Amino acid sequence: MNIAILSYHRIGGSGIVAYEIGRAMAEERGHNVHFIGLEPPFRLKDRYNDKIQFHKVWLKEYPVFDFQPYAMALASQLSEIIIRENIDIIHSHYALPHAVSALLAKDISGRDVKCVTTLHGTDITVVGAHPTMMNITKYAIEKSDAVTAVSNSLIRDSESRLGIEKGKIKCIYNFVNTEFFNSGLNTDIAKEMDKRIIMHVSNLRPVKSPGDVIRIFHKLEEEMQDQLELWIVGEGPLQYEMISLTEELKIREKVRFIGICSNLGGLIASSDLMILPSREESFGLVALEAMACGVPVLASRVGGLPEVIEDGVSGFLFGHGNVDEAAEKGLRILKGKNYYDGIVKEGLKTANEKFSMKKIVTQYEELYLSC
Repeated sequence: MNIAILSYHRIGGSGIVAYEIGRAMAEERGHNVHFIGLEPPFRLKDRYNDKIQFHKVWLKEYPVFDFQPYAMALASQLSEIIIRENIDIIHSHYALPHAVSALLAKDISGRDVKCVTTLHGTDITVVGAHPTMMNITKYAIEKSDAVTAVSNSLIRDSESRLGIEKGKIKCIYNFVNTEFFNSGLNTDIAKEMDKRIIMHVSNLRPVKSPGDVIRIFHKLEEEMQDQLELWIVGEGPLQYEMISLTEELKIREKVRFIGICSNLGGLIASSDLMILPSREESFGLVALEAMACGVPVLASRVGGLPEVIEDGVSGFLFGHGNVDEAAEKGLRILKGKNYYDGIVKEGLKTANEKFSMKKIVTQYEELYLSC
């Protein structure tokens, strides 16, 4: 098959999953894969394969446009790629703008190319649910030949918010590449520490509730008596509010703001507990990455997270905003070695079996072939 993949290829969950699907289709399944976007996937930059091509979308500056028309430029250039490369499948990650551009490109090309759309979360819960974007999001989903979502929770959200017919959207979970996330990664950073590392990874937006990370850590640190340090990985709009909160709680010297890190697997593997107190989370890829690295996860009981973590078995869940419950469960993990080891064991099993990359990529390949 000749497969075109549309995605925002930044260091984010959807971009990583889109790239790994394409890489596996090319390197392991022998298909020809064409990544199309404003910039290549960051992992592609250090990896060559003659079955993978990247096509940059070129934007034309024109004084009439207040904003550069990415969706139209993508559709126009994609229609040429469909013909030139004899594309069979267009796999769009996000309904907007990618699925809409794919459908338009298909129409322009006049070819019977099949359009597959994967919903990742914010394209439904934030953009698609807004009254100004609801109709076109619903159109993109209903006109796609196949639609997947990364959790059953997201399917229910899509059906209820947009009025999508039941059965239209199929659940295909995210997965983790154990080349980059595994329990055998070098953890020299941790060996140099005389404290246990609590970690949070996100873009520090309100939906991630990053202030609760600080509050939960404060309660853990009070009980553990100076045995812990908190590492915040990522950047975002609430970073300065988080810093202010650490100063207010008098724990500033115990919290490190790491910023964006490309070697995320090694960093996660060096930690002792991952905290994810999100208000909404369609899947929770960071939770899965931590589990694959042998790190217990403490996460809010929202969205798709209960589909990733079995409470009390492969990790712990708590009510969103319930800092006391989170701290109590976090202490249970940190203070009980046998309990800690059991959580790690079950987390590794879940990551390597339920969310195996080979298993999930096979589901996508079967979906492509069935269109």
